[in-house]
Parts: sequence; C-alpha cells; structure tokens
Amino acid sequence: MKNILYTFMSLILLASCGDTNTTYKDSKIYGLASPIQLTSDTTRIILSDYFTSLVVIDSIVSDDSELQINTLDDFIFIVSGKNAKPISNLTIYIEGIPYSFLVKGQKTIKTSITFEYMGSAKEVFVKGEFNNWTLVSMNPSGLWHIDLNLKPGKYQYKLVADGKEIDDPGAPKVSNGMGGFNNLVEVKGPSKDKLPSITTDSFDKKEVIISSEKTDGVYAYWNNFRIEVKKEGNKFKLLIPPFAKYEPRSHIRVFGYNQLAASNDLLIPLAKGKVITDPSKLNNNDWHSSIMYFMMVDRFVNGDTSNDQPVLDPAILQKAQYYGGDIKGITQKIQEGYFKDLGINTIWISPITQNPTDAWGQFNDPDTKFSGYHGYWPITSTTVDFRLGSSEDVKEMLNVAHHNGLSVLLDYVANHVHEQHAVYQDHKDWVTPLYLPDGRMNTELWDEQRLTTWFDTFLPTLDLEKQEVTDFMVDSAMHWITEYDFDGFRHDATKHIPENFWRTLNKKVKMVSQKKGKYIYQIGETYGSHDLINSYIGSGMLDAQFDFNMYDNALPVFANDDESMTRLGDALEASLSTYGYHHLMGNITGNQDKPRFMSFADGTLSFDTPWMEYKRIGWKQDIEVTDSIAYQKMAMFNAFNMTIPGIPIIYYGDEIGMAGAGDPDNRRMMRFNNLKKHEADLQKEIANLIKTRNSNMALLYGDFKIVAITENLIVYKRQYFDNIVEVILTKKQINGSSQNIELENWSYEITISNK
Repeated sequence: MKNILYTFMSLILLASCGDTNTTYKDSKIYGLASPIQLTSDTTRIILSDYFTSLVVIDSIVSDDSELQINTLDDFIFIVSGKNAKPISNLTIYIEGIPYSFLVKGQKTIKTSITFEYMGSAKEVFVKGEFNNWTLVSMNPSGLWHIDLNLKPGKYQYKLVADGKEIDDPGAPKVSNGMGGFNNLVEVKGPSKDKLPSITTDSFDKKEVIISSEKTDGVYAYWNNFRIEVKKEGNKFKLLIPPFAKYEPRSHIRVFGYNQLAASNDLLIPLAKGKVITDPSKLNNNDWHSSIMYFMMVDRFVNGDTSNDQPVLDPAILQKAQYYGGDIKGITQKIQEGYFKDLGINTIWISPITQNPTDAWGQFNDPDTKFSGYHGYWPITSTTVDFRLGSSEDVKEMLNVAHHNGLSVLLDYVANHVHEQHAVYQDHKDWVTPLYLPDGRMNTELWDEQRLTTWFDTFLPTLDLEKQEVTDFMVDSAMHWITEYDFDGFRHDATKHIPENFWRTLNKKVKMVSQKKGKYIYQIGETYGSHDLINSYIGSGMLDAQFDFNMYDNALPVFANDDESMTRLGDALEASLSTYGYHHLMGNITGNQDKPRFMSFADGTLSFDTPWMEYKRIGWKQDIEVTDSIAYQKMAMFNAFNMTIPGIPIIYYGDEIGMAGAGDPDNRRMMRFNNLKKHEADLQKEIANLIKTRNSNMALLYGDFKIVAITENLIVYKRQYFDNIVEVILTKKQINGSSQNIELENWSYEITISNK
C-alpha cells in the first residue's frame, strides 16, 4: 500500500492549475461526484466509481491533518482521527488536473441501551435502524445492555428475548406501520441554535453571494473543481469560473461548516455560466425538476383488446388475473394529454418483459394462484410480454413520450428470474442455494440472508456475485436503453443485489449517457435503515432510492389524527442529514406493495393490523372511501411531497384518491371517467400543487429549514435567491400563534414571495 502525504492547501486549486479551459474539457468524471462519507473505521474510495477511465494518481491533497490517506491500485483508504473536521476537502491530481471532493466526517456519540427483563431469558438481542435490523447480542452482566456508537438522531429498535420480540418498558414506542410497535432511542447532538446554515443571497454575471448563520467557512465547487471563496462578514462570495460559459449546463455546490457540525448544502444550476432562476429554462436532464408518475401497465389503460389473454386457470381469482392494460394504452393517454394536464414530466412503468403464461404461487383464505400480470416474474429479460404489446408498441410509446416532453423509466428486475427463464434452465449453478446449511428453506429471509434469499420457491435468486452472471444481466438491462431509448431505470429489490452488479451497470450506463448526451437516471428500491439505503447511492452506484423511511413516518402522520407532526420533523432531519439537501430520492404517496393511503386515512384500515391481514382484507372486502376527510389528507400529503427536497412520485390512482387494501387490491384498474366530485377536486388540487412546484425554483433547488413544529403543525421555508416559499401544514384547527396562523383541520398553506 502506497502512502500519500497530504499537504495543507493555501491556494485555491482551480485558480492555480494552469490552463483551466483544458481542465474542465478534459474532465474524466461524468456528472457531479458525490461527497465522500467517512465511516467510523477505514473509508475505502473506489476510483473507478468516479472516473470514467483508468487513471493514475499524481498526488493527493487534503486540508485536514486528522486524515491519514493511503492508496492501493484502484483504491484510496482514509483513516479518520478523533478530531477530524465536520467536512473537509480532498483533491486528487490526475494528469495535472485537480479533481476536488467534499469529505463528510463521521461524528458518533456513545449510546447505551439498558434493559431489565422481568422474566427469565438465556439470551437477549437487540435489532434496529442503527444496524439494519440485524440481531446483536446484549451483555447480561446485571442488566441487559449494549453500547453503540451512533450519529445524532432517533432510532427505532426491538428487543428479542429467547427468540421472542418484546418491548423495552423504559423506552418510548412508535408504530412500525405493520400492526406493531418499535421502541425509540434518541441520540442528541449539538443544540439547533448552534448549528451552521447557509442560503443563496444574490448573484451577478461574475459571482454568487451566499448568506450564512453561525458558519465559519464554506467549500464551493463548480462541477468537480473547487472555486474561489471570499468571506465578508456573514456572507461568502463565490466567483463563477469564466469558462463555465462554454457549458450548456453546469452546477455550483456549496457546503458550510463550523467547529461543531456541517451545514445544509446548496445546489445552483447554471446555463452557459449564468445562474438559472426561471424553471422553464430547465429540461428533462435536470432531474431535480422531475415529477414522476408510476403505473402498473396491466392495470392502467387497455389500448389494444387484441392482445387480451388472461391465464386460463380457474385457480386464479379475478383480482390476480390479467386485466388487459398495455403499452398502447399508455401511448393513448400521453396523446390525450393526461400527464401534461396533471403536470407530470416523468413516467415509470412496471416491468414489460415476458412473464409465464400459466398460474404460480398460492395464497390461502381465500385460495388463489396468480398470473404474472405485474411483470416481476421474468421468463426472459429482453423480450416484451405479448400481452402488453410488441417491440414496435414500446418504441412508439417512447417516441410519443419524448415528443411530449416526458421521460420514461423502466422497471427492471435483476435479482431473480422465474424458473422457466432460460438463464436458470441452462445455468442451474447461476443461482443461490434454496436451502441453507442448517436445512432451512432460504425464502423470504429478507435481512438474515439479504443477498441470497429467494422471493418464492419458483423465483430463483441469481448469484450476481459471480461476474459472469452480473455481465449477463447487465447486458440485458443495457438492451432497454440502447435498443429502446428508455431514460432510466427503477431497480427492483436493490438491497438483495451485490455491489459488483451496480458498479458494472453504472459504468455502462455512464458510457451510454455520454454518447446520447442525456443523463440516464437510476432509482432503487430498498427497505431498511438510512445507512443501508444510502450505501447504494453515489458515484459508481445509483442516483437515488425511494425514501421509504420518510414514507413510513409520513403515512401515519397524514393518515392518523393522533400522530404528532414532530415525527415528520424527525424524519425530515434524518433524511436530509443522510442524503443531503439536494438529493434525488423518491418521495411516494404509495406503491404497488402498500395498502392505499386513502384506506388508512378514512379509518377503513388500522395501523394495528398485522401486515399479511391487509392482503386478506383486500380479497374479502369491497373497500371504498368512507370519509371525505381522507381526500383532504391526501391533498396535504401531496402538498408535503411537492414542497420538500427530492422527486415527488404519484402512484397511479392516488391523484383521484383510489382505495385499496394489500396487494392485489391496491392494484385496481385505473379510472378516468365518471369521477366523483371529491375525486375530481383532488385531481385538480394535485395538478395545482404540481404547477406550484414546477413554477418555483425554491421548490426545485432551494434550501430547506423548519421554522416551527408542534404536535399538530409544521412550518418550513425554502429559498432560492429571491424566490421564497413558506409551507404550513396543520392537522387540527389553530387560531393564532407566534406565526399568526389561522387554518382549519387538515389544511395547508403555501406562500410564495420575493425578497
């Protein structure tokens, strides 16, 4: 291992690197390099995650003496000392060009969970958000206890005594959204009145001015190069590089800090070196301006009845059968202007690869098997399912979508195949074991056997740690963006797929992106802790994942009268501290795996119901919306998603308030006609919310700050230079307060102003 001595920077690297015009045009990094997040031990940086070709390091420069840096082949290793800065800068010189990377420190606090078990137990374990729900043994000396090093925040956890989950009577409880409760431990960091913050202030042709509070300094970057900063009082002046005028789109990123912590971050898009303040100047490559809509193809619109071929097996009940929705139906809705009228600029469609023509799976009470109407049981990875359409139908849909300003994401399944798939028939050694060494069946062991578990006995999980298997599935994925011109992927079961697959795919996706001149966006699906979800995001991996932790907290807050808004505030802070203030995470109102929000919001479904019972309820009850207040709650949920950082995602039917229990009841056929008044009103209200988001740079690129929060109220503000948006969400009537608020039950107010 080669040791690289760091030196302190006394000069701005970009200004001292010689021919800056050559520097940016010869950049070997595609897109914005994600910040380096230090871990508590040794942090490993993979150079090929960032650079599009093999590189040789000239030297490495850090401005933090607490970081010990070493290199080996394609890796940089950083060991952080106890007094490492909250953030610092690392510059890697390659062929004389200085690429600068923000480095985020890892401040943890020793935290103990102590528990006195009134019964007798041979062993007690703890599992929680802090360890991705993995069982860890507790120390039985006197009281059961465990010491943890955790970042500031609130963490849910459960205790397990002799194999049985139990509550910690000395800790607060919170609903887990699946019919039970988790305990809560809080790790307190610096008080909020001591934390630094930064915001966009003003700009001209040559510089950008940043205002700050309690901020000692900032790091500023143009694309992946550090730029000059001058401090004047509580403001910082950033020089816009003169050669930025040659770039159709570039970005300035700013990160602040003081001795205690890092601040929020800022992101400023430029068009040929000029700060963009008009949202109409953005395009579909600016993914921060995306409004996404997800539909299950078979359940959306039947545009071609000639391909309607349900599975001829009486063992399949109607809700698990093909309904006839297809690609042509989507094309028709694009041509009719449905998405344009709603304000949508991105659609995500469920998998369209060929699924089996016979019945599979089994559900009991009622007894039913299933068709592959959903698309997640591929028997090929590159062929369009004939029941959904033809290759020509897909190409026509994409052409029509692009002509109408829509980007299209394809749901891609890489983790598993159906047993009829040729890759399994021809390569039985390409899958993980169905049985574990202890004789147990390796199915649905989502966390215990995360990278090997099968979803069902007929769905073999591919052993993607074998590079030959990864190469096959990556090539299959690339087929859809080379032969069909999709604009990106939604990736199924992300956490069950090893990192080598994502790195192999990412390299090829970047190559196609560069060749086509458009940024191909990738979002993953992972249920788990913030750290687990975040481990799949960044340069070399995915652009984002769905923020399920945000959803799991927002769902009960907006659906349940008694759930506190403080829970929403905690979820927001956890999300922003993990993914940054300008992330591309997906903020959902629901999806194909969750009961519909409306059926929680009107009281039809209870949060105390065991998860599998939601499915059974969907089979046995004809659920409809029973209380009109649910429409107000759905509108407020959308107001929230449309005004926080991230990409808002509407699950088809949520725009009209469709009801439904567990799947497949939450996958009913979409309705467009004969809407009830409340449904039509909700649809208009969501369209207006989308228009508000699309019309304000503050909601696309602004900072974010919680102004006030109580049990029934949250107020937050977003600012992008002169554009300021303040949002008030209230659950119960409030007449007067320190914010002079007068709102009714379940209402929101969005105020737009200019400085």
